[in-house]
Amino acid sequence: MIFWAVLALPGFAVAQVRTEMKLFSDSFISPEFEATQKNNYQFVGAAIKTEPFSDSALRMDISGGVAIGSPLLNYLNISELYVQTKQSDSETFFIGRKKMLWSELDARWELGVWEPLFKWNPLSPDRQGLSGIFWQTEGPTYNFTLFASPIYIPSQGPSFEIEDGDFVRGNPWFHQPPQSVRIWDEATEMQYNMNQPSTTEVVVQNSYGAKIAVGDPNGFKAQLSYVYKPDNTLAIGYQGSLDLSTLKGNVELRPQVFYHSLTGADVTYKAKNLRVGVSSILDRPTKEKVFEEADWTQPVFEDALLVSPFIEWDNGWWAFNLMRLDIHGGRVTEVGADRANEPLTNLYPFYHANQASLLTSFSLGKARRLITKVSFTQSDENDFQLFRMNARLRFSGLWSFFGEMQMLKAGPTSQDNQNELAQFANNDRLMVGAAYVF
Repeated sequence: MIFWAVLALPGFAVAQVRTEMKLFSDSFISPEFEATQKNNYQFVGAAIKTEPFSDSALRMDISGGVAIGSPLLNYLNISELYVQTKQSDSETFFIGRKKMLWSELDARWELGVWEPLFKWNPLSPDRQGLSGIFWQTEGPTYNFTLFASPIYIPSQGPSFEIEDGDFVRGNPWFHQPPQSVRIWDEATEMQYNMNQPSTTEVVVQNSYGAKIAVGDPNGFKAQLSYVYKPDNTLAIGYQGSLDLSTLKGNVELRPQVFYHSLTGADVTYKAKNLRVGVSSILDRPTKEKVFEEADWTQPVFEDALLVSPFIEWDNGWWAFNLMRLDIHGGRVTEVGADRANEPLTNLYPFYHANQASLLTSFSLGKARRLITKVSFTQSDENDFQLFRMNARLRFSGLWSFFGEMQMLKAGPTSQDNQNELAQFANNDRLMVGAAYVF
């Protein structure tokens, strides 16, 4: 059933939310998969989400899961959690974590440039909202938003642990640094230590931004947006030394917050079922050194211009989308005495790509519905091909079956081909499960 959550606070409306329990199995099906412990994992999960057309002041979209016997795969995704207060028919305040369409490019490609990402599975990231205070006013042909925040929450990546200088092999989605390097023509074992900053050092960061959209949503529309905020990716600095008593290399890793400014521009046109547009982002990271200490090897970031044209057709039963991404600039280099073969910090998962996707929604009668999405992403420049499929078969208002598949083929990376996806080339995945709403 759908239950009602009542907040005992003045002025709060009753919150209508939908809760779902899930049981699913996640399997890695590539013959080349390098199993961390096993290649099949069982999960118990739950999700709670406010009904789309509810007028509740409290809005949420939260999901989590427990991997039986594999705690490094447990997850909690707070995609949205905010309170909204209407000042008038056209003016609204939001406080909390909220998703907004700051950029068509960032939302479509799920790059995590503007809004952070939930990257428990990096091949299937999920958008999360910015956290702070939003003020929005809108009319029939315009929409204006202001944003400010003293709080920063970066993208959420795969979990990991370090024990006795070694990364625990318990999460197939976590890419480990090299376990050994050659020093004096000898293979030298590496030991790692994560020098993590305090929570306050990471979270207490200021952000501000604004966006304005004008035009007809069913015709010509243009949007400009700007934000100054910490990058959703933390910069990784490191320093190494050789312990002559054990002949082992010691590497100290330190994540660090750094700022960037984003300027976005979207132009779209819609005519009946057809919609076309171009979206762009100018990403300007800080040019100051992220780490003040001279003995730390650290990343240096280049300005980037992201451009993505797209075309889509949607008739309510099925939707076809075709789009292109080009990132000019945006390369990451490193300075310091102990530079690795490739930078440890990646700002973008890839730099050039084409994507075609098909979304279908068919009614099978008596509350039964089949919803599918298939996408194919390909890049000659970055040398990868990614196939993804999602399906959900609803038997009733309570029961449904669902599944996901991801298959990736990728070539080697280099300084010229910075491609985050390539490290998961052997992580082909098939997931199936069942869900019950109560």
